Amino acid sequence: MLIKQHKKDLSFVMDNSLSEQTINRIAKDTKFMIRKSKVPPSCFVNTLLFNESDQAHTSLPDLTADLNQVYNIDISKEAMHKKFTPASVKFLEGLLSELLCEQVKKVTGKESSLHFPRIKIKDSTRFSLPDSYDNNYKGFGNFSKSNGLMSLQYEYDLVSGNWLSFAMTKGLRNDQQDSLETTNSITKGDLHIRDLGYITPLYLSAIVEKQAFFLNRLPPQPVVFTTDGKMLDWKKIDRDFKKNTLAYKELDILVYEKNKVPCRLIIERVGNNEYNKRIANAKVKAKSRGSVPSTLLKIKLQYNLFITNVDAGILPFNVIRKTYYLRWQIELVFKTWKSFFRIDKMKKVKKERLECQLLAKLLWIFINWRLFNTYNNHAREIDKVQGVSVLIFFKRCVKFAASLRLVLLKKCSITYWLEQIYLPLIADCLCEPPKNKQTHYQSLEINIKP
Repeated sequence: MLIKQHKKDLSFVMDNSLSEQTINRIAKDTKFMIRKSKVPPSCFVNTLLFNESDQAHTSLPDLTADLNQVYNIDISKEAMHKKFTPASVKFLEGLLSELLCEQVKKVTGKESSLHFPRIKIKDSTRFSLPDSYDNNYKGFGNFSKSNGLMSLQYEYDLVSGNWLSFAMTKGLRNDQQDSLETTNSITKGDLHIRDLGYITPLYLSAIVEKQAFFLNRLPPQPVVFTTDGKMLDWKKIDRDFKKNTLAYKELDILVYEKNKVPCRLIIERVGNNEYNKRIANAKVKAKSRGSVPSTLLKIKLQYNLFITNVDAGILPFNVIRKTYYLRWQIELVFKTWKSFFRIDKMKKVKKERLECQLLAKLLWIFINWRLFNTYNNHAREIDKVQGVSVLIFFKRCVKFAASLRLVLLKKCSITYWLEQIYLPLIADCLCEPPKNKQTHYQSLEINIKP
């Protein structure tokens, strides 16, 4: 059954999203291919896609040598350099978009048995570039003042495992700006879990208006009101916790002074060690501004503060924290991108070449994500609380890259590759829970209706 599922998925990618016909169509639409070229679009993609080195260690002669060896195409490094244009960037963006669109069309058929059809996790990762590239990727502050800075905005669905959106943006474009510019992607019934950097009054209001759901930490800035319009008394809450030795407290509140958003506030006391860490960090930040932590801040640092518009019958207080921590799965994804595929290793080259090489690397990651998702869905059908480890699977991906290229070039049968190379490598990639903890697959059980 597993081989059959993988074969179906790989065949679909080869015959549709990465077929010669689709590649040529996108190449023409983006003006990458205006007339017949010595290097066909499919060869250009394949050479970039299966380059084993990171961008910092890939030269133009490396690329031309690959074209010569695999396709018998003899091209100079100067001619290869000229292939990297704004049109080539649009071409590779179009291919990635095609793969994303084809994936999103898939329907699991299980939505009716779930509280949330999708649990959408979004975050960004930034890395320095070797050059500022004028104003395209300008750096800032101590992070990347003299060089450039790129941000990758990424969102995926924990329920289906599908990528939902991906964008390369300027490092100066912060998460709040992304949040405000992408409210049109909010859909009814979905649960959105995001870092504090994305949270704004307009973002939360848009979720409520579109009958979707949010779960995040309470931002430090907004004023919080009780349902009768009075400001929340944090000192009184602190006294209640200490007097009654409470572990948690839940309140219905209105957050933000203008455009008040109704939601639940879940207050959970943290341990002394965690509190001491928070106080130490707060003192360092305050000292850099020439001040000291306020009394109100010291009170708030004693607690985990979560806000959500999900009914308590679906997300009771005792699962709020572990549900929010599902957000950390996206950090594991970013870790695989940097550790195993080294997307953050860059050298100074023509801007379009840098972008093309990065997009090609992400295309390669996405193809492997399709394989991961197929294997993961199969594992969860056998046991719904088990799943595949992202870190282990993508570590093994590097080992079968060259042989997978032969499959896509149709020089090796899919069945042979799956049976003899792929499956033996990924046979032991299941996620093992840490001691006295759950895997995120077990935490996802909260989404299944009783």
